[in-house]
Amino acid sequence: MKLEELTKLGIPEDTAKQVVAMNETEIAAETKKLTDKDAELTMATDKIRELTETVKKFDGVDVDKLKADLADMSKKYDADTAALKLDSALAKALAGCGAKDADIVGKLLDRSIIKLGEDGKLIGVSEQLERLKSDKAFLFGDGKSPEEKPAMTVQLGSQHTAPVGSTGAETLGAALAEHYNKEV
Repeated sequence: MKLEELTKLGIPEDTAKQVVAMNETEIAAETKKLTDKDAELTMATDKIRELTETVKKFDGVDVDKLKADLADMSKKYDADTAALKLDSALAKALAGCGAKDADIVGKLLDRSIIKLGEDGKLIGVSEQLERLKSDKAFLFGDGKSPEEKPAMTVQLGSQHTAPVGSTGAETLGAALAEHYNKEV
């Protein structure tokens, strides 16, 4: 209501001014509520639009199939990791047992009975390796370390009777100079 309308009704002007001021305060509060609700409605509409667009991107996607695929890939990853650990442990065991060719010896092993224990040790390998060492000893070294094996000598002919390094020459140039009686 307006001030003139209230005064026409016979309400004193001071009281009418107070009533108009209270009315304007109430109207301002209600206008603010309405503005807030409009803002909420606009935000909700925008969010609905955004979510609808997101859902459209996944339209036709089978969520259960994705979950099953993820479970399958996880199982495959676990199996591949376990196989890699087993292969690594087996390669280490073959290197440690003195196999001359780890690939050949590895192919002769029955992998179906080889397991990797929780402590990381191979189960079912030592028996097979012992059997192979007795049946096919040529696949394994003689157990001597390289330091224990005799040095290989090469006979190059009669003009080289002195062992290498016995003349005192430490370089090829010095050996040639000594051979031809020349100084370096």
